[in-house]
Amino acid sequence: MSATRTARKPAAPKAPEARPPLDNQRIYDLVFDAIAHRKLPPGTKLSEERLCRVFGVSRTRLREVFCRLAQDRIITLKPNHGAYVTSPSARDTAEVFAARRAIETAVVEQLARGLAPDAAARLDKHLKQESRARTEHDHEALTRLTGDFHLLLAELTGNSLFYDITRRLVALSSLIIALYDSADAKACMDHEHHDIVQRIRAGDADGARDRLMRHLRHVEQSLRLDDDEGERFDIESVFEALLRV
Repeated sequence: MSATRTARKPAAPKAPEARPPLDNQRIYDLVFDAIAHRKLPPGTKLSEERLCRVFGVSRTRLREVFCRLAQDRIITLKPNHGAYVTSPSARDTAEVFAARRAIETAVVEQLARGLAPDAAARLDKHLKQESRARTEHDHEALTRLTGDFHLLLAELTGNSLFYDITRRLVALSSLIIALYDSADAKACMDHEHHDIVQRIRAGDADGARDRLMRHLRHVEQSLRLDDDEGERFDIESVFEALLRV
């Protein structure tokens, strides 16, 4: 007597696993870095619905992060309109660069008074990465690296306040450059960062301060403060790409 076989139904395809919700600090860092690295231009509306979906969090959680970003002046909260990437004014620009001159000159002066060998090696490695990005015409990498250079200087002082303040100021500078940079101007000349490091390594605090001041002055003077046109990006695509990294 033969047994009747029951045909097996094909297994149902597995539903894609939901991404676990991110913590507030991770969301803050993702939004901050996307803005600082010019992936989101000034004036971009940050859709709560889309970002909640990308990050897997509630509106309440997202708004907590937005409040922190607004306190750091990275985004602007408009009542009944939502959150927008900050669009710095000409006055904001002057204030940001004045603050950078005050903080970053103190940074390079401190480093010039004593730079550890491992710190010097990190600076050399960073400069090589910048040179490679220029040679390969990798604009996205160069944009990130030129900002990260200033963060590295602040980090190497060992002063967490220097680093935190510089991080905010560099992010605001990125917004300013995205908004006002001349299309045919290079915000960071090829030799400027090398000159700063050379003076630091030589123990020349005055020279390092002078090179840093010249560098920031050049960046500020390259801006076209009457130009406020900017591209628009799909924010969901930006963060989906960042989360895949």
